[in-house]
Amino acid sequence: MAGTLDGILASRRADGRDVTALSMRLLSTSLPLLVGVVLALPLAMLLANSFNVSAAGQPARFGFANWQAAVADPSAVGALWNSFALAIVRTAISLPIALVLTWLVARTDMPGRGLIELLAWLSIFVPILPLAFGWVLILDAKFGLLNALISSITGSRTAVFDIYGFWGITWVHLASTSVAYKVVLLAPAFRRIGASTEQAARVCGATAWQALTRVTLPLLAPSVLLVTVISLVLSFESFEVELLLGAPVHLYVYSTRIYDLVNNQPSNVGEATAMAVVFLVWLLLLTWLYRRAIGGRSYTTVTGRDYASRPILLGRWGWVALGMCLIYFTLAIAAPLAMLVAGSFMRLYGFFNVPNPYTVVHWQELFADPAFRSGAANSLIVATTASLVTIVVYSMLAYAVTRYRSPVLRAVDMLAWSPWAVPGVLMSLALLWLFLATPLRSVLYGSVAGLAAAFVFRAAPISTQFFKTSLMQIGPEVEEVARTCGAAWLRMYLRVVVPMLAPTAVTVGLITFLSAIYDISTPVLLYSASSRPLSILMLEYGFAGARERGAAIGVLLTIVVLLILLASRRFGYRLSRERL
Repeated sequence: MAGTLDGILASRRADGRDVTALSMRLLSTSLPLLVGVVLALPLAMLLANSFNVSAAGQPARFGFANWQAAVADPSAVGALWNSFALAIVRTAISLPIALVLTWLVARTDMPGRGLIELLAWLSIFVPILPLAFGWVLILDAKFGLLNALISSITGSRTAVFDIYGFWGITWVHLASTSVAYKVVLLAPAFRRIGASTEQAARVCGATAWQALTRVTLPLLAPSVLLVTVISLVLSFESFEVELLLGAPVHLYVYSTRIYDLVNNQPSNVGEATAMAVVFLVWLLLLTWLYRRAIGGRSYTTVTGRDYASRPILLGRWGWVALGMCLIYFTLAIAAPLAMLVAGSFMRLYGFFNVPNPYTVVHWQELFADPAFRSGAANSLIVATTASLVTIVVYSMLAYAVTRYRSPVLRAVDMLAWSPWAVPGVLMSLALLWLFLATPLRSVLYGSVAGLAAAFVFRAAPISTQFFKTSLMQIGPEVEEVARTCGAAWLRMYLRVVVPMLAPTAVTVGLITFLSAIYDISTPVLLYSASSRPLSILMLEYGFAGARERGAAIGVLLTIVVLLILLASRRFGYRLSRERL
């Protein structure tokens, strides 16, 4: 009997080892490869369907008609030119401003520099369309508050400013994310410049300005060039501001032209897809130029010698710099948000001089609108689902890539970057092709599940990299101890690894959640009336003569985003302290 019992126990242990080995093989090869292939599918669908001359949803027929139509379409060529011009002008203006702001925040003793960096972070997450609504009230040529003020002083009836068109679009981006995004990305690189490098330049007789331009900035060339490339890429992704401020004056850009081609009757998805591939060429060109510019040179700033990053003393000029920074952020963020709130209570949007100009009727109509209630529910479901799935999928993908070594996993690590090759409207168009090509088209297209999947795709690169960075700081011996004590892999992962990844999971979940709440370009080609989120409803109100309701939704989204940011900052800090 004892021998029989020992045999049974040994058999069970062997079965357990077999199950564990099978799960490890799945984790280390099969599942990561599946995720990587799925992430690369939108890019592949975009490339393949640029030659598909059939209507969407029909059997494929390949040819060059889409490319011929795109090249022969004057509006498509004009839209591409406008996109290039806006990207280059916006980057050329914002980059010098961002370099100065970053230098003040990261390299000087300017008082309040922590507050300025926090304002830069907040500027990134404030939804840009509500800010554009606010700028319309300030700079509209007909009823803009600033134009009216200038007219009352000078007596001239000619508007000085006009928010619609090329320069209006440029200004809104400069005042919202273009500068702030660069400050956040450049600050770590500025902090890694050793003070001894700048002091050596000063000892040789260089002024502070010469040390900055001839020593500091050349050492920062890789970071500055990378931020420049990111800026040019994100400029092509921009959609809602260009649609709001460009369409009324017939100024179309790359993203809005693709949107029009897809939504025209009949839809012209093929030409839109051919236009989308032009972006991939643009991305490859920028990548090649970046690698060529930094290749063959040394930019080492942190070595084994005495390293210190001492701030540059500004003296009384520090207060002047702080005042200039506060004026910039007041004009860029506070002014349009204040006008946005005022616009949501206006009887007629933009008309300040009508009798009884303010009312709460639009708020009452908004809350009574079934579309608002369903939009709020859809936004919460999409954001919550996308953030939870993102945390689970990409934490395990990062674990496999970090803990195991194989050619398959190296390929998967590269494939995880592929969603960044199709940002914004391009991701929406690529997923439209992907959803229509799958047997699950009725489940994914136009549904809340499809929108959540779109944001999970979008989150892949940054989420995977965040988790990889955290996992590389966790020694494998911590996991080995748990396994030695008899814990199965899943139990070890949930009880040991997941708690240590909690601060990173909060960050990844927060970024995904906020993106799903306010992003417009990703779901713009994928939603239906039943799955419409609040961000899309805000856009529709803005073009349907109900801009007051659109402004009200903008106020609500901005409040929600800011409250979540402040709460998560406090919660995330406490959580990170508990895990130390």
